[in-house]
Order: sequence, then structure tokens, then C-alpha cells
Amino acid sequence: MKRLKLNKNLSLVNGGQYNGFTVYNSPQGLVREYLDRTIGVLDNALMDYANVYAFRVDINFPSNWLLTEDQAGAYIDSFIRNFRYRIRTNNRSIKYETVLRYVAAREYTLEGKIHYHFMFFVNKNAYHTLGRYDLNHDNLYTRLVKSYASALKIEPCEAVGLVHIPMGAGAHVKRKDFVSSSGVVYRASYLCKAYSKQYGNRKHSFLGSRG
Repeated sequence: MKRLKLNKNLSLVNGGQYNGFTVYNSPQGLVREYLDRTIGVLDNALMDYANVYAFRVDINFPSNWLLTEDQAGAYIDSFIRNFRYRIRTNNRSIKYETVLRYVAAREYTLEGKIHYHFMFFVNKNAYHTLGRYDLNHDNLYTRLVKSYASALKIEPCEAVGLVHIPMGAGAHVKRKDFVSSSGVVYRASYLCKAYSKQYGNRKHSFLGSRG
């Protein structure tokens, strides 16, 4: 098993396959422990819900903000708390409730700018889509953007450009359906690449919900 040079506690996966799943084939490899965490979070969601909606989100900071890792981490923690709160609050008014689960990777541009990639998992009966990308609509997208705006203490309209939804970001997963699970694991495995992260600084580059 090949270990990551900058962090001997982490091991690498190469070749585009892992535990029967097709994964992102990064030239520098994927981090095995991040893959295991991702698959574990998906499994936990599927234990609770027969059908899961998973969606990718890229989170950026304003271009003129110079942040340390601790500062960026504090904003992201606040974002997750806000998003969970809005999901819990909305649970009271919909037929099917959901717990918000996620995995996230902190990465760096070539210029050293910090950004985050997220994969969220919710009950598909509660949310089957992000909805229209319009803050005038009461949907999952609006809750997402307003949660980030609240964390950064900016207006929601200012956060729109910082919350990027990649093309084909959302997918539905059915319990005991390997094909649909494989599609989401492939999308999420991009977050597990060793490249563009920093190691050896006692900071966690990969986050994930527990339970």
C-alpha cells in the first residue's frame, strides 16, 4: 500500500477502481481514507432512506478575502450549521423529513486561494432537486445560498456567485442499486484526490458528517 509522502497516515489509490466502484482516475491518486469516509456517509444515508438525493456544490470565498485555514474552517463550520438549521426548520412543514449529511474537501488554487468542494446527501422524498437557481423561490438552492450568506455575514445576492453548482451536480441513489450508488461514488471521488490539498499542517483537508 503506497503512503502519501506528506502524511504517512494516509494511503493512495490509483487506477480508477476501488472496492468495485469506478472512481476518478487522478494521476496523483486518491486518498483511500477519504474514499472510505465518503462511501460510509452514503451508506449511512441509504440506511435511513430508501432513496437519496446527492448533489455537488463548490464553495468559494470572496476574491479579496485573505483567509487562514482556521478562518476558512470557521466560516465553513458556520455554513454547515446554518444549512442544517434551515433543513431542520423546513422539516416541520413537509411530509418527509431528512437529515443533512455531507463530505467536503478543502483545496487550494495555484495562487493559494482556499475553496471547498461538497457532496450533500438528503432524503429524496424530502428533496429530489435543488430547484430553480433563483432566490425568489423557496427551495433547496435558496436554503443553500442563504446559509452560506449567513455564515459570511453578507447578503444572499452576494453569495450567489460564490456558490457554484457544477453541471450534472445532482443524482438519485436507490438502496441496493449498485448502478446508482456507483454514479454518486464516482462524482464524490473527485473530492478524494490527493492533488491540490495541503498536508503536514495538523489541519483536516477532508470533512464528513458522522452517523
